[in-house]
Amino acid sequence: MRDVARHNLRHRELSIQVGLNGFSFVVFDVGRAAEGRGVDARDAIVRAAAYRETDMASILAQEPMLTATTPPLGRVFVGCATDNVLLVPQALFEPERAEQYLTAANMYVPGMTTLSNNLISSQAAAVWQVDSGIAAVLLQLYPAALFYHPLLLELEATPNDCVQVVLDGEVAHVTVAHRGLYAAETMRVDTPEELLYYVQKLLKNDGFTTYRIVLTGEGVGRLQEFFGRYFGEVDAREVKFYNHQRVRDLCVL
Repeated sequence: MRDVARHNLRHRELSIQVGLNGFSFVVFDVGRAAEGRGVDARDAIVRAAAYRETDMASILAQEPMLTATTPPLGRVFVGCATDNVLLVPQALFEPERAEQYLTAANMYVPGMTTLSNNLISSQAAAVWQVDSGIAAVLLQLYPAALFYHPLLLELEATPNDCVQVVLDGEVAHVTVAHRGLYAAETMRVDTPEELLYYVQKLLKNDGFTTYRIVLTGEGVGRLQEFFGRYFGEVDAREVKFYNHQRVRDLCVL
């Protein structure tokens, strides 16, 4: 626990994200952010790490900040970056029917843990599944954690006549707005060409005449020139651990 103590933390917040083949987390010093006016969320990060694995026992053994009992741990967010996600309109969503929604959409996988969230977006709830072993460990460690799907984070924030793409490891969260939210999907992507194909597929019947595309995440700078061939305006925002910071800004609990 020496690694925890040396930071002189008084109050922590924790953001975790489980991806298709990886695990990342950020520990925020809430006290530092509260004391300094105008302190950027990134200034309050005291530990951030990404692992290209999901072996929870190994990760927990290496990262004492994830299991320390002191200082007090406040909010805990757990994002699940999977492309096997279903959006349900808020007006129709009933949490107890989460598995039924997936079954009806032919997306239910036996043996997986079904999760849902309807607290982040006023437009839609998300239903998805994660590995049961990982879910059990996280629920045991953080029983009050808010589980969410990152696709929900941008549903209200995408400007009209805009495509917003958040690169998130092996997946991309894509939202499109035209006089309000038009389309939203999380997809696996390996190449810029593959991402362009899926974006164009979402847009093919929309009647847009001009598009603006906003690329956010780690490594998006390398995509700016490529997408500039197809979009009139390309905005590339290089941000590491984007979802970890974004969910804290949106959730005033």
